[in-house]
Amino acid sequence: MESVNKLEKTIEGWLKPIPHLPATWRKWLGENLWWLTLIGVILSVIAVFTIIGAMFTAMSFLGSVNSIYGMYGITTASYSGWWMMASVASLVFMVVTVAISSMAISPLKVQKKKGWDLLFLVFIVNIVSSVVSVILNFNMMTLIPGLIGTAIGAAISAYFLLEVKSQFNGVTAVSKK
Repeated sequence: MESVNKLEKTIEGWLKPIPHLPATWRKWLGENLWWLTLIGVILSVIAVFTIIGAMFTAMSFLGSVNSIYGMYGITTASYSGWWMMASVASLVFMVVTVAISSMAISPLKVQKKKGWDLLFLVFIVNIVSSVVSVILNFNMMTLIPGLIGTAIGAAISAYFLLEVKSQFNGVTAVSKK
């Protein structure tokens, strides 16, 4: 966890000179981050099951096409093994992200620092997931743009995540009157 804290401080230093959101926006985001995360978790769970179904459908189709072509003596390149490995890796990262995000909802609701720390961990997992996905695509035409897109997405995510950090001090719960 110490290395995660060092990374947090480093990123915080990079984003220090950038203009901040207005205090009212940061407060609103801090108070409502829990239900935004909940919506993300629900949609992600639906996506996980959809992706699993799509993977099985695609694999059965690829297997059928290859066997039909084989009957006529036509050989095809089989991408199913590599494609399946990349898809499973992405799916595993998505399940890990959903699990950590769902653990963050309760602490975020009462604005505990633990909830923010879990979202920061999700941020790190998403960066690793994006880099692994770009590498597993194994295409030189998409490698550099994919890494640039990952960097831009990470910068935007880090900005918003660090903007609301001050709302999660770890001791005060939200009291609605």
